[in-house]
Amino acid sequence: MIPDDTRTTKPPETLLDALEVAVTAYPDHVALKGEGGRGLVFTYSQVLDKVKRLAAGLQSPEYADLKEIGLLAENRPEWPIAYLGIVASGKIVVPIDANLKPNEMESIIGHAGVKLLFISQRFEDQLGRVSDDFKTVLFEDEADNNWERVMGDPIDFTPIGSRESLASLIYTSGTTGTPKAVMLTHANLIANLTSIGADLKFTADDVFLSLLPLHHTFESTCGFLTPLTNGCTVVYARSLKSNQILEDIGASGATVMIGVPLLWEKLYQAIRRKIGSAPPVKRAVFRTLFSLSAAGWRVKKKWGRSLFADLRQKAGLGSVRMFVSGAAAMPPHISRFFVLLGFDFLQGYGMTETSPVISANRPDDIKFGSVGPPLTGVEVKIDNPGEAGIGEIIVRGANCTPGYRDNLKETTALLKDGWLYTGDLGKMRDGHLWITGRAKNLIVSAAGKNIYPEELEEKLLISDYIEEAVVFGRAKDGRQGEEVRATLVPDLEQFQVEFGLDPEHPDRDKVMAVLKQTVAEVNEHIAGYKRISGFIMQFEELEKTSTKKIKRFFYH
Repeated sequence: MIPDDTRTTKPPETLLDALEVAVTAYPDHVALKGEGGRGLVFTYSQVLDKVKRLAAGLQSPEYADLKEIGLLAENRPEWPIAYLGIVASGKIVVPIDANLKPNEMESIIGHAGVKLLFISQRFEDQLGRVSDDFKTVLFEDEADNNWERVMGDPIDFTPIGSRESLASLIYTSGTTGTPKAVMLTHANLIANLTSIGADLKFTADDVFLSLLPLHHTFESTCGFLTPLTNGCTVVYARSLKSNQILEDIGASGATVMIGVPLLWEKLYQAIRRKIGSAPPVKRAVFRTLFSLSAAGWRVKKKWGRSLFADLRQKAGLGSVRMFVSGAAAMPPHISRFFVLLGFDFLQGYGMTETSPVISANRPDDIKFGSVGPPLTGVEVKIDNPGEAGIGEIIVRGANCTPGYRDNLKETTALLKDGWLYTGDLGKMRDGHLWITGRAKNLIVSAAGKNIYPEELEEKLLISDYIEEAVVFGRAKDGRQGEEVRATLVPDLEQFQVEFGLDPEHPDRDKVMAVLKQTVAEVNEHIAGYKRISGFIMQFEELEKTSTKKIKRFFYH
């Protein structure tokens, strides 16, 4: 946390103000590192200097009439510097998903009115196929149109903007539908940053390893703006390859990692496989220590920190104190596993329209399966709850968007009587929010019973044999209601360990037989109307968005 005596007497008005508070407290502290800690390094004072120079350049006559500025690059130190420079100049940053197709990029660039983009060289050809109706500047030093040379060496900079000024325009479609342009103001983002800092408490000793794409609000707010307004260091991972992630953790001394459930599921499966292949004596020791850690947790003791210190070190995770999971539902057994190994594993909940965090477990108040209490300053209510207390989650707070740009219909559906309607279903229990599913994903049986696919996916993913699962409803031929179906991706590495199958050329019949047995076991322990009537097996991973959410509409 920023020391109290270095804080301004009033809350920051803009993101630039928030950055300046951190720079005042930690001018020579390292803010950003590239390439897993091996690349470019910037201190807080260097970041502020570059941000102000870029902002001044954008205020020059050549760019004075531009309002929206695009940003397209892989995770690297220049990305947050460009973001902050754009908003400090009084303009609006439009982060673009690097995984989009040229026609999708063209749609966003056109809708937003972008005439200038900051990009990295790897996207130059891709954008060249989009249009020549805008100008690009590159981050690479050797480029003729290098961003700093193009901006010149301006010295006159006038901060522009207020709390209500629009800072960012985020294009989102979630996992279904047409992209919408979410407007986020400086006030929206600062409110969320203030709440996160107050509830989760980071210090200048924390090192964030940045893995998720920065264009997404989850990573942008939690993995970029949060650490940079708390004096932390951000290190950009070289890739999402597990061996390189572990090397980057070791090289950087990372203490905090933010990710989506798929990342944690793969890490969980890798550790479980390693334990499963250990000699019987070591497996027995692990089970004993795990039981002791569970017993300690029941009396609010974190014994796993000492019991599994050696395991965490050998796994390459010795420096990590906190994992944060968001963007999609996390099976409770996975969060419990990591907590009992001695990590603070915090599942949270949010959406782009709320900047994005709504709620999060706290290190000393973790309930497995919940997404934690609402953040300080964020109100959560369950609208029109049923007998089980389940209803639509609605939210109110300074972090909530003023709406979608040029889309009155969707804005009116989102915001009603001062509340933001999330479209998610959930309930409140013991002060924690529990997500039961997405209203659009709800399956309705012939008898009118509600079936939440996320609940069934959670049960399927407990199996070591299933790597990914998506559950959906399918209309019955000529009959009322929907039948419950699934698409399953087997964990072929587990089949190799347990059955000696070749992952490159697996025995489909054997894999199918094991999956059928697994589904049958799940069906035995759930109500009849929820039972999975059939499934499709595929060896390719499920279709996902760039933040690794499953694209559910592919499987209906």
